[in-house]
Parts: sequence; structure tokens; C-alpha cells
Amino acid sequence: MTLIKKRKCPECGGGMEAKLINLNYKKRDIEMEVEVIGIPANVCTRCFYRIIPGKVAKYIDALVDPIFESENRCIEKVLPSPHIGIQFPFINREVYADH
Repeated sequence: MTLIKKRKCPECGGGMEAKLINLNYKKRDIEMEVEVIGIPANVCTRCFYRIIPGKVAKYIDALVDPIFESENRCIEKVLPSPHIGIQFPFINREVYADH
């Protein structure tokens, strides 16, 4: 599992804290939305700027991109575009945070 390392915020210089965040993914010209819940990230305690570790971001992209590609390939719309949720199991902060 990827550890979130302590660092300063690159935007405001504030302290960052390891947290689990949620993101909504949308693509231009595709009505579908994919919500990803429980992503480990560094979040600034002052300005709320978020940094997702590279390995985590690549993993999420590998999950989300094929979903959008399959929707984009549909020629005939039989149903409205779905809202898809991906939820990672809750993990205790001590598991992913570098103290």
C-alpha cells in the first residue's frame, strides 16, 4: 500500500494531512459520471489543496478510463448514461499515513 508522506502545501505553504477523499470524474462530451470514494491523499489544512500519490492516481485512471471508453463506444443510446460509483473499503489512517 502507498504511504502518504508528510509535506508542506505547494500552494500556500500550510501543513498537509493524510485523509481519504472522494473525486467525481467526468469526460468532455460524455454524460456519464464516475464517483471514486476513499482515495488516500494529502490535504492542506489551510487551503484544502489535495495531492494524490502518483501510483494511486495511475491505479484509479486504470479503473476509470475503460469505463468511459465503453460508454463512448456505444453507438445507440438505449438508456441514459449511468452514474457509477467505485468505493474503496475504509482504511484506518495509521495504515496509509506516514507519522
